[in-house]
Amino acid sequence: MVRRARGRLAGRTMAVILVTSGLFAAGAVGSAAAPRVNVPASLGVAVVNGHRFGITTPIHVLRFNQSDYKIVIDVARHAVDNGVQTPSSMCRTTRGCVAAVNGDFFAMTPPGTPDPADAVGGVIRDCVILHTPQISHQQVDLNAHTVSQGLGWSSVVDANGVNVPIDAINQELPLSYSQVHLALGGTLLYTPAYALKVPASKGRVTYYFAHVGGSTPPTRINTTARLELVATTTASFKVAPGHVAISAPRSTALSALAMRSFATMTTVSDAGCDNIGGHPILLDHGVVAPIDPADTFLMRPYARTALGWTASGTTVILTVDGRDGVTGATAHQLDALLESLHVVTAIALDGGNSTTLYAHGRVLNHPSHGKERPVGTGLLVVKK
Repeated sequence: MVRRARGRLAGRTMAVILVTSGLFAAGAVGSAAAPRVNVPASLGVAVVNGHRFGITTPIHVLRFNQSDYKIVIDVARHAVDNGVQTPSSMCRTTRGCVAAVNGDFFAMTPPGTPDPADAVGGVIRDCVILHTPQISHQQVDLNAHTVSQGLGWSSVVDANGVNVPIDAINQELPLSYSQVHLALGGTLLYTPAYALKVPASKGRVTYYFAHVGGSTPPTRINTTARLELVATTTASFKVAPGHVAISAPRSTALSALAMRSFATMTTVSDAGCDNIGGHPILLDHGVVAPIDPADTFLMRPYARTALGWTASGTTVILTVDGRDGVTGATAHQLDALLESLHVVTAIALDGGNSTTLYAHGRVLNHPSHGKERPVGTGLLVVKK
């Protein structure tokens, strides 16, 4: 699903980092002295020993209470190849951010293209749909602390009394990478949030609408927005603030709209106001989710990133260092590790070379490629 690179982690000596919240019993492992980390009293950070789970690489665990911190979704807006939008840069440029981790799996854009990496799953931030899933993908509601098998959403434009359903929002189409090939088709909506160009091809036209009556985004869930048609084009372009663009086949009811006429757009979702994709669901209310034995990425050891919650509502972010298919954790080992931390609901985020945990001014783990990888989305821990 994403390109991965090998690292040099085998045989690395582990040490347990000071935890000020008292959530872990800590002591040095091996001869290395335990480094000190300046951690707020309500934020626990540790490196734990995973040998009893068969994990020989460092495991970093970040824990905090939702009364003190919240998780914020950030979206990259740069060319991923040779870009600088990493979890640490996302955190450093966000007020109140104390930690960051990589987010959902993503599709890399070709070298030299101006578009950002495209998330595979859905993204809802601050009640606004930023992206709909490219393929069937698991999701996590960051506020309700629940996981689901997909993103529930719908969006419809009323054009002169005829409903035109939106098939996708802010997807980079056409799209092709390992086992995923999405053609340019359906009725696609683009907003400024993802900074993607509206695609163009024979037999399609783009309808360019301005928001009417304020700055409420038309993709805000469970609302109806009023739009004014201001232009049509067959060219590719990026959407300006205060506008949306709908790329559609010429045969839709949108073609009957006159210039400067109005339409309404209703967007609905039961997924909550902050939701992001992941794969797979690991735990759901204390139940271990089944793991497909044919999925080699889950059955073999890899660097891993996971997000979960305990029954009392404590947030747990976990990273396991590793080298693709050689060291790290399998999904079964990850389940056992999370259960030992009293996590009852959890989902895996992107892993492999993307796995990065940044906190208190530095990257705490050892990314597989030797340095942070630019990512499509990140999860930031921000002070309330």
